[in-house]
Amino acid sequence: MTPHEARALCLLPDRTAVLAELRHRKIGVTALRELLERYEERPWDTWSGVVELDDEHGRRTDMAVHVPPYTPGRRLGALIVLHGAGGSGEQVLPYFSALGERLSLAVLCPTAQLPAQRSNNLDVAGIFGSRFRMPRWDLTGRDFVPAALRWARTELGADPDRCALAGVSMGGLATWNLGMRFWHSFCAAVPLNGALSVWESFGTDARTRALLPNTLPLPLFVVHGGADEQIPARFDRESVDTLRALGHEDLRYEEVPGGGHGLETLGLDADGPLFHRLERWLGRTYRTPRPAEIHHRADEDRHGRAHWVGVDGIVPGKAAEVHAVRTSADRFEVEVSGARRIALHLRGDRLSPGATVGVSVNGAASSVRFAPDLPTVVDSYRETADPGLVAEQIVHRAVPER
Repeated sequence: MTPHEARALCLLPDRTAVLAELRHRKIGVTALRELLERYEERPWDTWSGVVELDDEHGRRTDMAVHVPPYTPGRRLGALIVLHGAGGSGEQVLPYFSALGERLSLAVLCPTAQLPAQRSNNLDVAGIFGSRFRMPRWDLTGRDFVPAALRWARTELGADPDRCALAGVSMGGLATWNLGMRFWHSFCAAVPLNGALSVWESFGTDARTRALLPNTLPLPLFVVHGGADEQIPARFDRESVDTLRALGHEDLRYEEVPGGGHGLETLGLDADGPLFHRLERWLGRTYRTPRPAEIHHRADEDRHGRAHWVGVDGIVPGKAAEVHAVRTSADRFEVEVSGARRIALHLRGDRLSPGATVGVSVNGAASSVRFAPDLPTVVDSYRETADPGLVAEQIVHRAVPER
């Protein structure tokens, strides 16, 4: 069975039939996990067009797509681009097609829709007006961005470690927020004329800003027009200054003199100086798989996971914080605040079946026998279609009170 066949099999609707077929073929836990994560070079066809994309609510939207010409020996990645208020995926695609061709990145540009539920759109009203009733991006990741990421992995076979996110204006706001919440899913983020939070027009948005340190492991290339009057550059300057003070190791900030709010004013034309700087920078970014140390903050259970650790039971209105370290192949030390439970997503790349795994949560030590499980591998892949997030066993622990 090839990696492509293994991924397609795991995603079939009938989970029982999937497991039966794997057992019939005598594909065990380790073999399946290795198949799912192995990159398979498969030539692709260059094309441009519009496809339909479904989100988790069953809503549909159009997504403009440009797949670059095949380059032998180079892995296909993906660049998801989010348009601004009043725009569409088809409108923004031409600005990024050349970048995709230079870097072998499929450019995916979904079109935002009205919220799935009634909303006052307060997260964008501060900039776009109190009566803003236009389609928008869900800043907590409940709409088409995760759907586009999944589509890139499953339909195009894009390398999960070469998937980047970019957005302009309202899309830049979403890029910051999705990058903070799901930093482990992307190799880089490029917010253009965006902001961390529009509420900072009135003062510090402490709740959103508490999540900003999540982007420390995420390469960032921030662009803002120096003459932008709709979203002033000071929003991005403050976030960049904060991250630099925290020691961000791969952060670029480009403020374009005279650049306005429109994307066409930022000088990102192919072969322009800023284009070349972005090209060189983005071309070397890759996601770090399964880091040994993780710092993550979350203000809701939905984005409580980062790589191999997750938290849930988050106290409403507060940000949970987890610091997890894999101190050796078979030992994990976790410090947690603001959440009731943790989950460790274990896999056998450094563990043997039957090994005793030590887990310390806020100083409370316990152990568990590593017992790889085929349904866990299948289910964890089906959840995200991301081989880097596949688990062979999930260990849950309550967080003891301090």
